[in-house]
Parts: sequence; C-alpha cells; structure tokens
Amino acid sequence: MKLSVVIPVYNAAEFIEKSYRSIAEQNLKDFEIIYVNNNSIDNSIKKINKILTNDKRVKLIEQPKQGAAAARNLGIEEAHGDYIYVFDVDDEIYPNALNAMICVLDSHPKAHAVFGKMVKSKHSIAKTIKPEDETNEVIIKEKPYWGLAWFADLSIVVGPPAFLYRRSVFKSIGTYNEAIRNNEDTAFDIKLGMTCTVAFLDRYVYLYFKHESSTIQTSKRQMPRAFMVWPRLVKEHLPFYLTNEVPICFKHLLFTQIYQSMGRQIEYTKGLSERKKLKSVLLDDINSINVPVLIKFYLNILVFFSFAPVRKIYSYYIVPAVIKNRSN
Repeated sequence: MKLSVVIPVYNAAEFIEKSYRSIAEQNLKDFEIIYVNNNSIDNSIKKINKILTNDKRVKLIEQPKQGAAAARNLGIEEAHGDYIYVFDVDDEIYPNALNAMICVLDSHPKAHAVFGKMVKSKHSIAKTIKPEDETNEVIIKEKPYWGLAWFADLSIVVGPPAFLYRRSVFKSIGTYNEAIRNNEDTAFDIKLGMTCTVAFLDRYVYLYFKHESSTIQTSKRQMPRAFMVWPRLVKEHLPFYLTNEVPICFKHLLFTQIYQSMGRQIEYTKGLSERKKLKSVLLDDINSINVPVLIKFYLNILVFFSFAPVRKIYSYYIVPAVIKNRSN
C-alpha cells in the first residue's frame, strides 16, 4: 500500500465528513484512512461507521489512552502504507497536495520526509484566500538543518498535516512522545530534523482551522506558553541531548530555553510558597545536568521578587551570560 492517513478523533463529530472528503478528493489511488477514536462521547463513532460501510479503505480503531500522541502512535502502528500522513480532523488539505508530496519522496529516495506550507484561518479553504507565494520548488536539507531551524524559531514550525513521512522514519527514530501533552508534534519534528534528511516543498499543503474548541486553543487559554513548552524541553530535547552527539548551537538553544522557561514559570506563579515548590520541582526535572550557581541564585531572587522587570534582567542578561560563559 502506498499511503496511510492517520486521523485522531476526540469529540469531533462536526468534522468527520469534512475530514473524509478532504482525503477522498485528493485523487489518491492506493491508500487507507485510519480514524483513531480517543474516547469520544459525541457522535464521532457513528459518523465514522457510516463512512466505512460505504468505503472499505476507511478503518476505525480505538485508543483508550487519552492524548493526541497516543492516538497518532496507535494509528501509525496499525498503518500499512509505505508513506504515512498524520492529519488533524478539523483541518483541510489543498487539492492534490498529497500527490505532490508523494511525488517528492518518490523522486528523492534519500529524503526521509517532506513538508510544505500551511495557512491559518478561521474559515474553510473555500472561504480563505490562499497566498500566491508558492513556487513548488523542492529544497532538500540534510540533518540537522531543519531540527536546528525549528528549535531556534517556533514561528516557522508547521503542524503534522504539513508533513509526509516514510514509514521507516518511525522505526528508526521512534514515534510521538506520549509523556508530552502539548507540542508533542513539535518535539517529534525537531527530532526528525536533527536526525534525518528532510525535503521542503514550496507549496501550501493544508489549512489549519483556528477555532476556540480546538485542543491547542484550549491549552493556550489554560496555561502560559512557558508551562506548555517545559515538558517538551525536559522530556524530549534534554534526553536527546544527553544520548546523542549534537552541535554546540543545539546545546545553547536547549539550555537557553530551559533556563528562560524556569524564570517565566516562577514569575507567573502566585504565592511565595507555591513558587518555592515550583522551583524545587523544576530543578528536580533537570537533575541530570549541573545547573550553574548563578542560575540557581537568580531563580531564588525570582521566588522572592516575582516581578516582570526582575525576570527580564534574568532572561535578557543573566541567562545569555551564563550560556556564553559555558561555551568558552
């Protein structure tokens, strides 16, 4: 089989039909669609079952372990395609985008994955003007080019539906980290870019549908970004650093982000006793490394004087100075 499309589903009944059409209308010849139900309590299963009775290429499996990473991983495990496409149920794919990405991997056997562009919109593809800056040029970069680029600048990171992977990728570097509840896709793709040859297709692949009920939007309302990125840093990137040879710039990026995230989390936490507890937890999370005395000292200052100006001095002056000193 050429392609497996994995679609996690959690209470997404309103998007099932649209997600199916988005794949079915791609003019694909040899593919399967694997819906992974992740404890939905709405009519998602009913709508999927209606589709699969009429299309044998569609399958439904159950993942009781909650979380996008677990759902994606089970779908990947059950996939039969040479290529794997991980789709978010509420998004849309631009016409013939999947065939274009398949063509890239067919034509460039050294590329382990290919990714394109995304458009963010509060409306559908039909109601959204697509930018005219696509060239369809293919740019191939060997490791760790894309890994370092994405790690350094999250604004250029695209979501899972922008990527098409060879199935062999998941066997060689593993799957999504189920210990991470948010940003597990970013964690995976940074690891992909650090370890694999990745192609970029200068073409818009999918539309990221921004709506208030999406998982990521809900998470953003519930916690500041510093708390969201912390699990990715300490459960994915730090272990990767400790078990692999990495460029010095990866090390600098990692420790800069770890130390700055610690400062922001302490600043955002209310109550002296809570900040003390949090500092202990954060230091315990990174007990596999030696934290500089100066970092610990200023974290203590932040615990007692949790004000934005104090944190800015820590982030903009203390952390860079420590990182520079460690590189000398």
